Amino acid sequence: MQFTIRKINLEDAEMLLRHTQLVFTQSSFLLTTSEEFNLTVEKQRLWISDQLKLGNFLLVAECNGKIIGFLNASQSQRKRVSHNCMFGISIQKDYWNKGIGRKMIEKMIDWAINHPTIEKVGLEVFAHNERAIHLYQSLGFVEEGRKKKHIKFEDGTYVDELMMSKFVK
Repeated sequence: MQFTIRKINLEDAEMLLRHTQLVFTQSSFLLTTSEEFNLTVEKQRLWISDQLKLGNFLLVAECNGKIIGFLNASQSQRKRVSHNCMFGISIQKDYWNKGIGRKMIEKMIDWAINHPTIEKVGLEVFAHNERAIHLYQSLGFVEEGRKKKHIKFEDGTYVDELMMSKFVK
């Protein structure tokens, strides 16, 4: 299977919207539920534009001309924590365990290393998402904290959320 990873552009808005809508139906590891996600193509385009203006890092993974993965890394806008950035990633279920997430995160880490002010990259992950935690650890991320029973599912069960980070400088 061949895939490409590239920076996002405004023309990707519709495909990104479709990707996000699909991913929300495939995984219980995401904070937002499919019912809560109601962007339009125009709102998605504006969001991409705003993120790019802020200097944030947005990547897509493509296979056969469609977006199958997305990564967004956002630098904090507050002065005292502007040396930090947080990222989130989503990969469509059919493409899990193919190395796509690893490649995307490696590109984001390279971006952060070469960024003039970012020193630390962080993420939050559901504690039962063992595959993702293993990937993050293999890339040098360490657990910094745990929010107990932070996530509550529709069936009334809870899961902790882990905070992980990696210093790039």
